[in-house]
Amino acid sequence: MVMKLMRAGLLVAAVIAVSLLGIPSLSRAFMPPAVQKPAAVLPPPGVKHMPEVEDLVFELTNRVRRAKGLPPLVKDEDLTQVARAYSDDMLVRRFFDHTTPDGVSFDERISGRYPYRVRTLGENIWTALGYNPANRHRVAQEIVDDWMSSPGHRANILDPDFTHLGVGVSARQRTVLATQEFVGRFKAFSFRDLITQAQ
Repeated sequence: MVMKLMRAGLLVAAVIAVSLLGIPSLSRAFMPPAVQKPAAVLPPPGVKHMPEVEDLVFELTNRVRRAKGLPPLVKDEDLTQVARAYSDDMLVRRFFDHTTPDGVSFDERISGRYPYRVRTLGENIWTALGYNPANRHRVAQEIVDDWMSSPGHRANILDPDFTHLGVGVSARQRTVLATQEFVGRFKAFSFRDLITQAQ
């Protein structure tokens, strides 16, 4: 297992990869604990979710991937709820890190709320003060531009092992916080696929 944590100013990127050989099996795959699908996250008092910015960040991220010949990421509503909850938490508790003040790491947060088997996990976070949240296009473009200017964030965005993405952008007054949650899901195998590959 490899964990990479990179920081650049107010940008932070992290990734965890689980190396596996051959066909994924239940005994060797990363298995999250039994979880229920995340419920819709309601913003805390004074915090506003920015779904239009989230959509723009998602689109810009896939535009960058396509330009590099990579497949687009699938928009994942479960990951979006995890990302929103984390952006909210950082705003309310006034911290900026992949690990919460009570010691919960990003991989624990994602796997604790994400109900699918995954090969890889990653997270990008971003914050800015003095932004006008109403200027959706500018905020979204700057978020993605800043991530693409940072090696760790760029690596997450362009990682070919990631398959699904959730984006959560929250604002309180003129402070904006954004979180990207990436996962690489296992491909679905049919019984016939498993027999064919075993031959």
